[in-house]
Amino acid sequence: MSETNSQFVFREVGASGIDAVRPLWGKLNLHHAQMSPRFGGELRLRTFEARKQELLGKADAGKLWVLLVASRTDGANVAYCICTVSTDAIGEIDSVFVEQHRRGQGIGTELMRRALAWLDAMNVTSKIVSVMYGNDEALAFYRHFGFYPRTMLLQQSGDAAT
Repeated sequence: MSETNSQFVFREVGASGIDAVRPLWGKLNLHHAQMSPRFGGELRLRTFEARKQELLGKADAGKLWVLLVASRTDGANVAYCICTVSTDAIGEIDSVFVEQHRRGQGIGTELMRRALAWLDAMNVTSKIVSVMYGNDEALAFYRHFGFYPRTMLLQQSGDAAT
């Protein structure tokens, strides 16, 4: 399915189109690595192929949704959103990214609106999203859609000093 507005084209590309998000995912991964010095080295080593396999394996019976956003003027991909539904009917907004120079134009809001509608159509029992520690901007963004911190997962980094 493809829809347009005055500046952007929103295309559902599904699992078969997931490779198209690779360059944008790389920017998101770098952003997370820079935000998290303790885990940055580990994040920089993470590959798109590993993340893709994780997403494909997590989605129950093909319940993977990928929405790609391109600029109408030059066709360049500027944003994406990936959601999955697990075997126990938990819907997750797994990955959202909007190019820095395109933020503030309503793309992220539209991605979330469509993601939540897709999860509702999948009859999920709950909806979750993970946010990198320290990403207060993302926390504020997700709060607009009714997401609030419930628990905090602590992890020891591979280079932890005692």
